Amino acid sequence: MRRIESIFIHPSLMCAIALTAVAAPTAVAEQPYAGEIARWTAQDRLDPPEAGAILFIGSSSIRRWEQLTRDFDDYRVIQRGYGGCHFDHVNQYADEIVLPYKPSAIVVWAGANDLNSGQPADELVEDFEAFIEKVHGEQPGVEVFYLGVTSTIGNEASKDARDEANARISELCAQGERLHFIDLPSAFYDLGGPDDEAFSGMYVDDLHLNRKGYRFWTSLIRPNVEAVVKPNKAYQPNPDAPGAGASILFDFGPSNAEDGAHTTGADTNGNHWNNWHEAKGNVAVNAGEHLAGLVDSNGEPTGVGMVITGGFATNGVRNGGLAEPDADRLGDLAVATATQDFFFSSADDRWGGGNDDAGGGFMLTGLNPEGSYDFRFFGSRVDPSETRATEFRVFGSNRGKATLTTTGEGVGSDGAYAGNDGEIAEVSGISPDRFGQVFIDMTVVEGTYAYLNAMEMRVRSLGARDHDNNERGAHAAAREN
Repeated sequence: MRRIESIFIHPSLMCAIALTAVAAPTAVAEQPYAGEIARWTAQDRLDPPEAGAILFIGSSSIRRWEQLTRDFDDYRVIQRGYGGCHFDHVNQYADEIVLPYKPSAIVVWAGANDLNSGQPADELVEDFEAFIEKVHGEQPGVEVFYLGVTSTIGNEASKDARDEANARISELCAQGERLHFIDLPSAFYDLGGPDDEAFSGMYVDDLHLNRKGYRFWTSLIRPNVEAVVKPNKAYQPNPDAPGAGASILFDFGPSNAEDGAHTTGADTNGNHWNNWHEAKGNVAVNAGEHLAGLVDSNGEPTGVGMVITGGFATNGVRNGGLAEPDADRLGDLAVATATQDFFFSSADDRWGGGNDDAGGGFMLTGLNPEGSYDFRFFGSRVDPSETRATEFRVFGSNRGKATLTTTGEGVGSDGAYAGNDGEIAEVSGISPDRFGQVFIDMTVVEGTYAYLNAMEMRVRSLGARDHDNNERGAHAAAREN
């Protein structure tokens, strides 16, 4: 029997907590998804997205698209997916998370949950029309791409309504200005059905795609987008980028006293840390959330930012974080406020495996494309019931990976402690892509959960790339899955 972690309750089902920096515009309990919307809008006010990006919005298949920013690495991307939403929820929050971005294009995946819940095609088409009226009524130049609702292993009951809705929306797009229907349904029908490996091999569960499925999605979606909206990302040199030998330290985890704490000021070694926004344990951190203004270990601004690409759950003090780290084993990462709490993921990209809803990934921006960077990851969670291991994959213009055993009987340095207290996963010599981006992905490779408590990124060198780690070129490595 699988042991169940104290995992997050999805914000659509509870009164999630907005960032303390900015109060939520309405009471969370009054609206579905209000906690998620409040976090995004609060972070947007602190770190406003640049106008002209491509907005990917919709339900869980947008939220779970962890490699989206890699698949569209040469576009400015805003990812706003909230699991379980219907098209009318997209319309409901258009004033908060659509129109303020002034996007050049919008890619919409919405309607699958509507139809699966028994909603007729008429209502979905009306919601689509309302969305177009809202967007083009205020921003007529926006290109809108609608992703046709595909068949899945678990939605055969909605086939008739799905086919009708797709046909009618496709016709509306053909007749309208700046409207584009991307015919995912035909491509998926061509794969066969649930009994065909070509079809079922695209899914991690009855409804959601695995990494192979998202590669297939990208092969269909990107050419359609690129035919209308050309790549719009340009490298912008970062005058504050950390120099050779500098390091950036990050403390992952919640900040409420019961579950964790931020690492503030200078630690006992004189180092300064970065922390995620204020958050309680058991509340999700979703794809598309972002943090600007990272500092180096001297407390100096770096111009480096972080964007969540695959969601996390959070936990810590009450659930087995490392409370007494040893500097002889962990060096600069041996700071209790950093090791006692953690982000965690349950994604393993396997049918019947973990819950890939929390994909576990993030990207760093503002780095020097000609630089070489070393990464050190520490993860730990005490639990003697099973051994757990995390694979950290790091992508830039080259790639690297390392595996860390975080949990299990006898894992500790003394053979008795049931958590990691002395091992660090290291990935060295990573060069950012041509836009100064690096992507980090976490995957469960043993047990049920992957953990990240603390991380150090150190600038190995600047001005000459280190290509020893299987250099593949900017696009090939960034899109490797």
